[in-house]
Amino acid sequence: MNKMLFTEERRKRIVDLIQQEGRVQVKELAVLFSVTEDAIRKDLRLLDEQGLVQKTYGGALLPSKASAFIAYKDRGGAEAKKPFAKAATALIEPGDTIFIESSSYTNLMFYEMEPMPGVTVVTNSIHGLSELAAKVKLIHVGGTIHPEDESGYGFFALQTIQQMNFDKCFLRTSGISPDWKVSAALQDSLELKQTVLRHSKQKILLIGKNHWNRVHRYNVCELGEIDVVLTDTDDQMVLSKLDGQGIEVVTVSAP
Repeated sequence: MNKMLFTEERRKRIVDLIQQEGRVQVKELAVLFSVTEDAIRKDLRLLDEQGLVQKTYGGALLPSKASAFIAYKDRGGAEAKKPFAKAATALIEPGDTIFIESSSYTNLMFYEMEPMPGVTVVTNSIHGLSELAAKVKLIHVGGTIHPEDESGYGFFALQTIQQMNFDKCFLRTSGISPDWKVSAALQDSLELKQTVLRHSKQKILLIGKNHWNRVHRYNVCELGEIDVVLTDTDDQMVLSKLDGQGIEVVTVSAP
């Protein structure tokens, strides 16, 4: 009985610590409570199931609500996003057929690209198309334009994508959940991403450092299904886990 009481007390103190600090680490908690790391992992797993914490790799965070969708016109920060566009563009090779998903990050690729006559770009973006058409063979997927996301979605867009095979796809997410799922705020974006992933040899994802441990409404896939991650994070735990899962990391430098 005493052991049971101590376990419950320990878990209550863990929740208190997370509420005070915002996050905790398994190793630190094991030392603090003089128990094994496995015991702490069990504590965090049970607390996560109860909705009191969100488990992460090596620790836990305060539980968060799903992040809200942000309209394209309100996303801003183009200068900070240009390094992502440059790093992504550098991965395109002669003869590639690629899909570039519309976003305030990836649309900047259209302006960073040099003329590539042998490259075919497929996109659902409505931005910079004349710029892109002068540099590559351009295919637009069509579909219904979402008025706030300013991108093409729906049945006709998906039909076009399903008829093609891509050497590479460049996708964007503003949320990687604590359990490492790629998430999306729009159902239309969920369907498009999942369709593109099924038709792509190499899957490339752009993730800003502020978008780790952020949750959106829809789960697209496990991060482990992605081949290459472009990110500006310097979180060593994140980078170590990416390496452990065999995901190639392209480091994006600040502008």
